[in-house]
Amino acid sequence: MYKANTDILIEIGVRLRQRREALSYAKNDVAIMTGLTINTISALEKGKGASLYNFILICRALAIQPKEILGFDIDLSPLYSLPPDAKRKIEATQKLDNLVYNSDFFNTPRRVAEVIRELHSDKADSNKFSVYLTGYCKEGQLEYIREGNIKKYKKKTE
Repeated sequence: MYKANTDILIEIGVRLRQRREALSYAKNDVAIMTGLTINTISALEKGKGASLYNFILICRALAIQPKEILGFDIDLSPLYSLPPDAKRKIEATQKLDNLVYNSDFFNTPRRVAEVIRELHSDKADSNKFSVYLTGYCKEGQLEYIREGNIKKYKKKTE
């Protein structure tokens, strides 16, 4: 497990133990209120074996909001970077969202090639954009019309 995550779990466990002790509860008392075993509670207080479900159970038993236990900053840097393909997909989706939701681009029926040109994307991605646009149709944002073998996408009209 990533060292920073281990440190975070240990800090959460310390805070849970401090709260339990401040209430003068024994681990057995918390076990009775949560349905967890004493061993599970001990492990959580040591920063081991944590699950979100058990964490919430213990917060309920200790009458403390989770945000009070988590009241410290956590470094949110991902352990690994997204691969370039995933980054390109996200960027394309964001640009396409902007065209669909925040512009009048699709007030006029548009071919996939026109969308690619508008977004300055690679023509090789036309199949991907067809899939993306079909997704907007399924969501009810766009609809398509056929002109022979060509699909054109436009904003859905009620």
